[in-house]
Amino acid sequence: MTPDTKQSLPPFSAEEELDIPPPSYDSALATSTTNQPDAGSSTSRPAEERVIPHHLLHLFSGPPNGEPPIGRDYVPPEQIKKISWQQKGLVIESSDPQLSDPNVMYDFIRAQSMVPPTSKIRCKGAHLEISQIEQHVIEDGVRTFKRKGESYQAIDFDFTIDLTEIIHHPSNRNNVHLRSISSFAPTIRGLHDLRYGASYAPDARTSPRHGGYEPVDSDAQYGATDIGRKATAPELSENEAWNTFRLKKGIPGWVKMQDIPEFWDTRPGSKLPSISLDSDAESARSGIDDYPSLRQWCQVYCKDSGIFKEFWMYKGLYGWDIENLQNAIKNAILSTGYQSNYLTVTSEVTPPAVVIRPNNIFSRAINHGFIYFLSWITLIWPMIWILKRVFPRFLGAPWGVAYVNYGLKCYPALPSTYPMETISQAQDRLPSLYKFHPELPKNPTLQYGPKGVHYLLGRKEGEWFREWEERIRMGVRMKHRGELQGGVVGDTNVGVGLDGY
Repeated sequence: MTPDTKQSLPPFSAEEELDIPPPSYDSALATSTTNQPDAGSSTSRPAEERVIPHHLLHLFSGPPNGEPPIGRDYVPPEQIKKISWQQKGLVIESSDPQLSDPNVMYDFIRAQSMVPPTSKIRCKGAHLEISQIEQHVIEDGVRTFKRKGESYQAIDFDFTIDLTEIIHHPSNRNNVHLRSISSFAPTIRGLHDLRYGASYAPDARTSPRHGGYEPVDSDAQYGATDIGRKATAPELSENEAWNTFRLKKGIPGWVKMQDIPEFWDTRPGSKLPSISLDSDAESARSGIDDYPSLRQWCQVYCKDSGIFKEFWMYKGLYGWDIENLQNAIKNAILSTGYQSNYLTVTSEVTPPAVVIRPNNIFSRAINHGFIYFLSWITLIWPMIWILKRVFPRFLGAPWGVAYVNYGLKCYPALPSTYPMETISQAQDRLPSLYKFHPELPKNPTLQYGPKGVHYLLGRKEGEWFREWEERIRMGVRMKHRGELQGGVVGDTNVGVGLDGY
């Protein structure tokens, strides 16, 4: 796809909404160690131990302000299908004039969130070589000239494994969570610095609570999208450490750092805040203003008159312990006898974001490659860059408030489950569920959860690694480059510790 080629959204068939999971039950109701059969039950079942893995609790529910899932056969309105967009580099962008309507913009973002990104694991090994002659070599994908005696990296292997099928369930979108950022998370909110929402931490100029971390009083008049104070340097450092930790562990962005004790074990000297796992009561106490809706942000963005404003929706994965998986893959590679200081195992998501820009001549010009290059040579863009930060309301700024997360592994509630249902009872009614819920996976893995019985959607990273372990070794031995195909089950134990290995 060339950057200049305009695309339209992929077609879908007739509209049909998915079953939306019911509100969360109190997790205490689902964690009792025994369960008695119903009084009216004709069969007596032995008691089953109800175990909910605490370290996976965030995989059983979505964000408090998640957008309703789009039906499996959703058809975008004609107006949405005609919106033009293009992929520029890794990012999808659009400056279609129709997006100045907040309702159209909202529908466009929702439709784009239903298109899963291409997700891959990339394994690369290299070693240093000394050029014996003057020659051109390929280094990091770039052809460079090396003189005699100069060193360069020679690639030993460079292959990828596609994970897209694991997150792509056309008939079941319960692993897709589109949300806007909460007020307690610092981000870019139409200015050029990271700020909280005003309902969580008002600006010092408008409230005496400028140093507080707690939400303001319920009678304070702050809108859901009002901008609060700047985050301090220690807060940004802690937030950056949290984001790094949760991405390694596959924790979705809507989970609060105080809900994960393991994170605080990595922060010597930091005090663990009180645990406050999300619940209906928790959401009611914190106030709806802490969870502004995506539609509200679209309305605020469209009212902004900034010339160079931008609205970003970021795409990401969750569910797998990426850090342990990457270590297991490295151990599998090293078990072949391969040794190098230039061995990397990374995860890639393409496209990582969708950006909407205004349809004006200045915005279009500055995002044109050649004009952008000329603006740097003539020092026009550096001057604009400075003025944007001095006059953000006039020249515009980015809005980084929309996120869509795709679960590699998650546990939606089984339709019509209840807190005290047993797995045996759920298995007995599975055949009747398929008639009304064909989106359910066949022979699903069932697991106790906060709402009763939940089912696995996606794959466990340990199961995936066991399938690909031997194939990865073969790719190293064969010095493969490109996409690796055909996983097989191996017989070693380098993946011990991964969920499902």
